[in-house]
Amino acid sequence: MVPSFSNRTHAGEVLARSLSHYAGQSDVTVLAIPSGGVPIAFEVACSLGAPLDLLLVEPIVLPQGDAPLGLLGWPPVQQLHEPVINALGLSEEGIRQATAQSWRRLRQRVHLLRPAAMPPFISGRRVILVNEGVMTGQLFREASGLLRRAGARELIAAVPVGNRESLFLLATEFDDIVCPLQPSAVDALQPFYRDFGAVRPDEVRGLLLRAWREWGSLDTSPLGAS
Repeated sequence: MVPSFSNRTHAGEVLARSLSHYAGQSDVTVLAIPSGGVPIAFEVACSLGAPLDLLLVEPIVLPQGDAPLGLLGWPPVQQLHEPVINALGLSEEGIRQATAQSWRRLRQRVHLLRPAAMPPFISGRRVILVNEGVMTGQLFREASGLLRRAGARELIAAVPVGNRESLFLLATEFDDIVCPLQPSAVDALQPFYRDFGAVRPDEVRGLLLRAWREWGSLDTSPLGAS
């Protein structure tokens, strides 16, 4: 198989062209799923003239169990799975402790990947969620629920390559799906990239700082604040 993209930067340039109809719209925010989605989202944000930040998802789990009690997200938002909690018969204190531990893990990830700044302002905005590709779509489904809960007005899933069936199923969760390359089967993303090396935390932080300096995003106040 001949790789479709030379690297993530090239993939971001290709994806940005497919998103050109969102360029110059003042209510657009680009969120990257780290770490691999960040170089792609950087090119998208640059092309669209839109602010850039991260979307992180952390499950709420008990120390002795694997069943997720809910999800936490950055930008800060929480969603509990009430049927699971009721089935397990958990006390409010048990839920509180599990949630507090998950918040600590999430804050550690945010601190590692993101320079200190106000969290992105999502409410009422059109959010373009970017990653390096879609195989099952599970992470995008989780993210869509969290972003809706955070008040996003419109959600766009944007990836350079994605499994056609998974993208079709995501259409019920997102207002728009943008994916230039949609093969019938995607078992791994690496074959579609000539260079698919790991993206280091310092690279993520550096790209965010460049975006914030060049497009004035989230340096001192929430986006959209008057």
